[in-house]
Amino acid sequence: MSPSYKVLESDAEFLTIALKQSQVDIIERRGKLVGCIIDCEGPIQKWSPVSVKVADAYYMRYEFEFRMVMA
Repeated sequence: MSPSYKVLESDAEFLTIALKQSQVDIIERRGKLVGCIIDCEGPIQKWSPVSVKVADAYYMRYEFEFRMVMA
């Protein structure tokens, strides 16, 4: 059985996951690595309408998909 996940899209979802300190997977949406997991290092530290900070690195929201794996 493959794990299910929740794609984070709204600021409210980012806030909820940041407060829970849940780990997120970061998936490439563009370029040569489309569909590949880029990072799954840690919880969300900051976010804005443009970017998300995870494990001291910033990711552009339009270039990456952010997923929380559901238990």
